[in-house]
Amino acid sequence: MNIEELLNRAERLFLEKNYKNALDIYAIALSVDKDNTDAYVGAILSDLGFSFKEEAQVLYYYFQTIKDSISDPKRNIEHLANSLTDGSIKDDIYSLLDADMAMYDGIEYEDFIDIIEQKENFKEAFEDAIFSTKVIISKKWQFIDFIKRLTANGYYSVALDYLETHAPLYNNDQEILRLYSLLPKGSM
Repeated sequence: MNIEELLNRAERLFLEKNYKNALDIYAIALSVDKDNTDAYVGAILSDLGFSFKEEAQVLYYYFQTIKDSISDPKRNIEHLANSLTDGSIKDDIYSLLDADMAMYDGIEYEDFIDIIEQKENFKEAFEDAIFSTKVIISKKWQFIDFIKRLTANGYYSVALDYLETHAPLYNNDQEILRLYSLLPKGSM
């Protein structure tokens, strides 16, 4: 079995919350390629899943979002997992991710809204923000508002990408799933 097949199998088990078998497969993947970031992080999160089932899933989706955009995603996930296990966070996992995301270059969603209002043009503000920085969306209402603004301004494929990447973080929340109805038929 090649590394991609192992990773796909382990990922499927992980997403089914079958953490023991996912951990076993990630371990095999690491024996094939000890430097594989996906296998390493998958093993950490599978182990975390024994005690923090839902948080492990949230961190998995977060990892998928950041893994290609930061220099050391392994260290980042290790730090977040350690913060959970050592009890150093007092809030929920989303608060932890908010703090982590604030460390990277980005603007808070409220600042992004201010830019839109100053420019009086969503398209111009959106393109400026996307090409120069990241917009940090840390609350459900911000995500909903952002998707609504994207679809209202014709950014259907961007909205779909955000929905497909981030909707699972909200555990099939019906309010989030209804956002798919803002997309024209045939765009999915």
